[in-house]
Formats: sequence, C-alpha cells, structure tokens
Amino acid sequence: MFRIKSLVIALFALLAVSCTNQSSVIGLDLIDNKVGSDFTDTLTVEAYSILEDTIVTSGLSANMIGNISDPVFGPTRAATCSRFKPSTTSVNFGQNPVIDSVVLMLQISTYYGDTTSACDIRVHQITEDLGTGNYYQNSEVQYDPSYLNQSIHGYTIKPQTQVVVDTGAYNPHVRIRLSRSFGQFLLDNQVALNSDITTVFKGLLIDAVSHTGSTGYIFATNLSSALSGIMLYYHNDDATGQRYQLSCTSACPRFTRVTHDYASSQSSDFVEEVLSGNKDLGRKVLFLQGGGGVKTRITFPYLEDSFASLDNRVVIHRAELVITNARPDEQFLIQPPGLTLQGIGKDGKVNFIPDDDYYTSSSYFGGVYDASRKEYRFRITRYVQNLIQGQGDLTNSLNLVVRGSGIRPNRLVVAGTDDNDSRLRLELSYSAY
Repeated sequence: MFRIKSLVIALFALLAVSCTNQSSVIGLDLIDNKVGSDFTDTLTVEAYSILEDTIVTSGLSANMIGNISDPVFGPTRAATCSRFKPSTTSVNFGQNPVIDSVVLMLQISTYYGDTTSACDIRVHQITEDLGTGNYYQNSEVQYDPSYLNQSIHGYTIKPQTQVVVDTGAYNPHVRIRLSRSFGQFLLDNQVALNSDITTVFKGLLIDAVSHTGSTGYIFATNLSSALSGIMLYYHNDDATGQRYQLSCTSACPRFTRVTHDYASSQSSDFVEEVLSGNKDLGRKVLFLQGGGGVKTRITFPYLEDSFASLDNRVVIHRAELVITNARPDEQFLIQPPGLTLQGIGKDGKVNFIPDDDYYTSSSYFGGVYDASRKEYRFRITRYVQNLIQGQGDLTNSLNLVVRGSGIRPNRLVVAGTDDNDSRLRLELSYSAY
C-alpha cells in the first residue's frame, strides 16, 4: 500500500512539473492535422504594393555598394558613407614617412546579382561631419566631387575566392587602389590622427555609378571587419615595408544610401500598381524589394465579422499566411532568403505582432523561403485570435517586407490574392464552442 501511494504521489509531482514547464509554450507548436477542427483558406484577403517609407540604414551589421539593373523594378544604386579612425591609440609613422601605396579594403559579406559583371566605383572624401543619429536610405551628405581611386572602372567581386596579398591568402574582399597623394596627406597629418581625425578627414563615400553586362551586382560589406579599412603602405628614414590601417569600428558612424529609379521599370503592372496606385492589381500580382524599396500592405477586411455570430467562442489552432513566389526561376535577381511582417497599430504606428520571433522564435513565426514549395509561410495564430476577440492595439492590416531590408536589395514578385492555388491566402484551422 505504501508503494502504491508513493507511486501516485510521484505521478502527481511529475504532472505538476510538466505543466509548470510547458505553461509558457502551449499552442506554439500544435500539430498540422486538422482532426476535430474546421478549416478554411477562403477568407477575403486584400493586398497591394506601395513604395516603402524611409528605413534606417545606419548602425547596421553591413552596408551595401553596387549597381543593379532590373527590368521589373528599374535600376538600383547603393553607396556607403563611413567614417574611419586610427586602429591604435598612438599613431607614429616615424621620421619622414613617404607613401608607397594606399588601398581601400571592403570585406564581402553577401552579394546579389551577376558576379561576372563589373561595376564602376568612385570613392570620394566626405566634407561634412557624420553624426551619431539615424541616417536613412535617402539621406545625403556633402562630398568632394573629385574621386580618390586611381581608376573607377571594372571592379569585379569574387565572393567565393580568397584574395592573395603578399604571401598570405585572405577571405573574399574588394581592394580599391587610392591615390598616393591622399595617402601622403594622411601620413602628413599624424598629429591630427592622434587627436581628432575628423579635423582633416571626415570619411569616405563609396559609390557604384554604373556596371557592365545586363544586370550588375550589389554586395554587402562588413566595415568593422579586420579585412575592411584603409591600408597605408609606406617607408620612412629607418625602415621600408611599413603599413598602417585606418579602421571602422562598430561605433563609427556609417550608413547606406540607396537610389531607386522606378520610372525606368519595364513592367506595366509595376508602374500601374506601385507608382500609379492601382490597388486592384494586387489581385493579380504583388511586389517586394529590399533597400527601402517596395512593401506590400495586406488586410483581412472581414475577419472579425466572419466569426462575430459565434460571440468570440472561437479557438484558432493555427493561422498561416502563405506567400508564393510568382517568378522562382530568376537567374540573378533571386528571391530574398526571408520576409517579415509588421503590425499596424490603431495609432498608425508600426509594431511587432504577437507571433513575431521577437516574442516567440524563428521556427514558430516562419517567413523563410521554402525552395521546394516556392513559398513563404508565417504563423500568425495569436494575431488572428486577438483580432477575433477584439483584443490588442493592432488593426487588421499588416506590412509584408523583405527581412533585413537595410542590408539586402533582393526583390520578389508575388502571386496576387486571386491567383488560384498559388494566391496569397490565409489558412485557418479553428474550433467553435
């Protein structure tokens, strides 16, 4: 009898622990089958594409440089503006330093487009102080129109190939030879480099003005990497083969300026929907573009009314928003690796939805491209449940945007809301009680 009572007590204790440990994740990973539930994927969804508002491109993990031609979205041009600082606290170039060469190094993080293309890149000195506040994709800075690089033509990128320098091999990066007069200018201002470099050198604007081939490329560079910076090669009275690097730490102000030329689009649907505001075309096709380009507004106009007769006696087991890639076979202008959703508050401000991976997890929320199904899926169960019950501060509209838009120029053409089986849709599994 004592053994039976002990087993019962142990069983209750185990159940209590299990309930305690799982209370915060109930409902996050419900199974996909719909046994005992109702299912619908025919609720009305309205969507249309519009130009993105300004996005912050300062203080991000990477910056973009390059030039792309896109028959649907038109040309896109990305430039990076950045401050640089001495890599040591005490600069000493020795007696009578003389420049041998100076190289701007840009580590390659990711890329987009055709790597067989070559971009014409111009490097300019910035002539105004870069502040520590926010900069946006359309921010401008003053700069010297003359360029510092010895040649502006024919810069290619090889994202998978190590770069050999002297006798060492280094991870992929771009090397741009700058003028020796600029390098000597820095050597001659050793005092300023030790006190406040911005009194003589405020930073660089690195701009890609054109490209060869039909597509071009844009690459992302991590300026705080050891493989990024301005390398001075010099000699002095005592030694040859000297080098010194100006770096860009994570604290250095920098941002990406992105210019989109949508008027050059060759797509009548894009021009009519995005530029002329024909929302009805969203039933046919939708558009997304990173770099502060294009977003899609999605609305569920009758969602609350569809369940109103049930007096909120509804449990949403699973709600998934499905977005299908309408052009999955692009050679160079490939789809973004991920998308994300922004909630729109009743005050008009953008905010996280309760299913966002900020609150849950990336495996729960989704938004990663599934190449086998050619689609993106988002789980928005909590968001839909709140709408039906009239809870929370969010409206029934969402913004669909490229994830990491500030460092990714990728674009996407999406099936519209009336495009049969591949349409943009909301799939609901629910029970009424």
